[in-house]
Amino acid sequence: MRIMIVYYKLDALLKERKITKTQLTKDTGISTNIVSKISKNEGFKTETIDRLCEYLQVQPSEIMEWIPNEEYEKQKQNAKNAEKQAIEAQIAELQAKLKTM
Repeated sequence: MRIMIVYYKLDALLKERKITKTQLTKDTGISTNIVSKISKNEGFKTETIDRLCEYLQVQPSEIMEWIPNEEYEKQKQNAKNAEKQAIEAQIAELQAKLKTM
């Protein structure tokens, strides 16, 4: 079983603190390329985790989590399904508006 390290907690923490990714790169010196990798759950140096934790004054467990690969794939599929449903609802709403025109 492969284990996946995910960083969705970081995105939630940044949103909660109203810190943009642009501000994060500016304040920490972490490149936009690395911030993009973090958002995609791709690999990067542990030094980056250290910088993030220092900047946000948090423990690593507050910005990342490891989960079994199967669970990660399931969560990813659920997110895709939710996004698809939201888009379908928007399309239906727009179609209804067009009918009233």
